[in-house]
Amino acid sequence: MKIILVSVGNFQDYIIGNIINLKLFNNHDITVITDRKYFSILDGWDIELVDCNELDDYNFKHHSKLDKFFRNGFWHLCSLRFFYLYSYIKKNNIVNCLHIENDVLTYIDFHDFDKNIKNNKIYATFDSDKRVIPGILFIPNPEAFRPIIENYNVSKNDMENLADFDENIISPFPIFPIIDGCINKFNKNFPDFNTIFDAAAIGQYLGGVDKNNNPSDTRGFVNETCVIKYDKYLFHWIEKNGLFVPHLNIDGKMIQINNLHIHSKELHNFMANNPLEYKYITKC
Repeated sequence: MKIILVSVGNFQDYIIGNIINLKLFNNHDITVITDRKYFSILDGWDIELVDCNELDDYNFKHHSKLDKFFRNGFWHLCSLRFFYLYSYIKKNNIVNCLHIENDVLTYIDFHDFDKNIKNNKIYATFDSDKRVIPGILFIPNPEAFRPIIENYNVSKNDMENLADFDENIISPFPIFPIIDGCINKFNKNFPDFNTIFDAAAIGQYLGGVDKNNNPSDTRGFVNETCVIKYDKYLFHWIEKNGLFVPHLNIDGKMIQINNLHIHSKELHNFMANNPLEYKYITKC
């Protein structure tokens, strides 16, 4: 399965850790959409590099009302990536692909991942009724992504925009298993995967928040918006074929976590071949 990363406007050097971890799990069909001036940094990683300036932004840069100055245009660039992403998959007629944010580490071989997908929709991680965190997106085809681009509110950020679309457009990745038969938006698709996904709250709890937000040790942080409070549970690294994969422990049952959103940007602490983070996640 093709995996698409985007780093435009600013180069996020931790993207290299993301690429390394993807390849550890035999995910080698990787495309990075970026500015040509950054190509030399990514040479030698055996990935496809695409110049964002050769893609269509559908006039988003001109119409965007998002902040273009905070952290070198963070909010504006977060939304701009969707337009380049759509342009790329439409231009190349790409189907069944994943878009992963640069600070999201994945712990799964995605070759047969589409077998778990039960409908022709975008999949993303909802962490509340009114927020989607697009750390990992499954895109079945350009047509499924088109309504998001055509109806994008240029005054809202990426998380708010995606939350405006109902489940006819975006289906939720499970962020928690089904416990005692209690089914809701956040776990109803769990039987299709038998694993869970991290929107952001698990990575924030295990590794803390972005140092730009708070330079102190924020490991143990409980995301105030996420409907699941993960500090109530235990987490473990479990070794599989020489690589360590994070798991959620619920009453002794280990639930695999497919990705961690490393909000702290310290991806080196969570690499599958040599995890260094153990404060709230232990080897099992």
